[in-house]
Amino acid sequence: MSDIQRMNERLVERIDEMLHGLCQPLTVLQCRLALGELNGEPAAMRTAIGEALNECARMNETVGAMREMLLEAGSREH
Repeated sequence: MSDIQRMNERLVERIDEMLHGLCQPLTVLQCRLALGELNGEPAAMRTAIGEALNECARMNETVGAMREMLLEAGSREH
């Protein structure tokens, strides 16, 4: 196996781990919004939206890191 193949294999493994890590914040996001909607009170909805935005920021960090990894891998191949 070549060095490039090993690096690509490791890249896929790291991205797989990161995607798995996105499951928790996605579930939290869904639950927070559902609870805010069920309560129906404006304060509860504002709280749910605020917490959901925090989870979105958390997910964006992970997606950004994966994107950078893919860009680096693409630049190595060219």
